[in-house]
Amino acid sequence: MTSENQLVEDHVREYEARLKHIDELFARASQVENQTPEHQAELSDLKQEHAKLTEQTAQIKQLSAEEWAKKGGPMVIWDLVAQRLEKLLDRLE
Repeated sequence: MTSENQLVEDHVREYEARLKHIDELFARASQVENQTPEHQAELSDLKQEHAKLTEQTAQIKQLSAEEWAKKGGPMVIWDLVAQRLEKLLDRLE
């Protein structure tokens, strides 16, 4: 396996780890009772972003190293979604 392909696989694993973390945050958020409509709306928005990122991660798995390098990755967006979700949880808990 070339180092480029290994790099892509490493990034995909990192995306998947972040996805797992976000899934855990969503599970915690869904257990919070008495959410305000504002909190529910933000959680819904975050779930939509999550779905997009999940789809992007699946697409990245199919890319060659060259294609991946051209498109880049959604890492920054993953961080922003996780950060927003963590802030929402802080307000809820």
